[in-house]
Amino acid sequence: MMKKILAKTSNRRYPIYIRRGISKSALKLIKGMFPGSHKLLLVTNDSIYSIYREMLEKNLASGDLESHIHTIKEGETYKSLDSSRELFDVLLKHNFHRNDLIVAFGGGVIGDLVGFAASTYHRGTNLVQYPTTIIGQVDSSIGGKVAVNYRDTKNIIGTFYQPHMIIMDPALLNTLDDSEIVNGLGEVIKYGLIFDSRILDALEKLVQRQEKISSITASRLFEDIIYRCARIKAAVVSKDEFDTGHRNLLNFGHTIGHALEKASGLTEISHGRAISLGMLVALDISAGLGSQNADLKKRMVHLYKKVGLPARIAGPGPEQLLEAAGFDKKFTSKKNKFVLLKALNRPFFYHGVPEEIIINAIKKNMG
Repeated sequence: MMKKILAKTSNRRYPIYIRRGISKSALKLIKGMFPGSHKLLLVTNDSIYSIYREMLEKNLASGDLESHIHTIKEGETYKSLDSSRELFDVLLKHNFHRNDLIVAFGGGVIGDLVGFAASTYHRGTNLVQYPTTIIGQVDSSIGGKVAVNYRDTKNIIGTFYQPHMIIMDPALLNTLDDSEIVNGLGEVIKYGLIFDSRILDALEKLVQRQEKISSITASRLFEDIIYRCARIKAAVVSKDEFDTGHRNLLNFGHTIGHALEKASGLTEISHGRAISLGMLVALDISAGLGSQNADLKKRMVHLYKKVGLPARIAGPGPEQLLEAAGFDKKFTSKKNKFVLLKALNRPFFYHGVPEEIIINAIKKNMG
């Protein structure tokens, strides 16, 4: 059955469609939403294109839109200004206008990059987010944060640009390898920790049932998890579209997680694994400030081991991570800011965490 979420922001309302197998009718949905569009550019990476080439070319050929496909190389490194310039060149070459369509078919890297290009080309072109990864479906495709990396600093150049439509097909997750599934589960766990403990309960139940990690995404229960996460994200965005307050709660685990990514040059550790480690550090920082999270941390470490997420930091030391965290957007020039937990589903903000508490929390999670 088709599930639909209506995301509401200050300047746009847009539908999020979720259904296994929706890809078969995706072009029809898109054309119905944008009757005034004449051209469509689908952007993906070379790995995803190699898997879905036949499906994409067949679906695009069945419509009456002038359609083009552009691929970039896979990896966080290619979420860059150079890649955005490539997109602008393609759009100019085929004379795209703002009423035409740009479709981001891929994970968080593709969604961020294409969203950034769509937000600036003609000062805003119709954008369809079509996520193919867990992180894309539960989090990054929703809410309009679009950005590129610059000089090993993640998402440092960007803006807010809400999509006009989101299409989620859980069947696309069946082609993910185990490593990418594990990566996505980090974001799922985040939603369970800060907003809805039923997500954690469902994931733990799935892990007990399934012998292989790849079996998790094929479950109907996992589709419900995607829907729960997407609905939470849409609700949070409607309250705080421009990330000035309430939406900051979604950054739980991201302060140290992004520092890990930066200290590793954006290539050595994936986003989901980095924020998973960041969440463990955040739990220990919370404990250092008086929260009683020992049992919750034990539960998370146990779940991490079950799904294959790392439970220990390997590589950068505490001082290096603290320095890298200084580039985080949640920091001011003089004071740090962390999202922490008083208890399960009780997040709070803390400004000015003492350095010794941060360093001790990092050390507790070092390999």
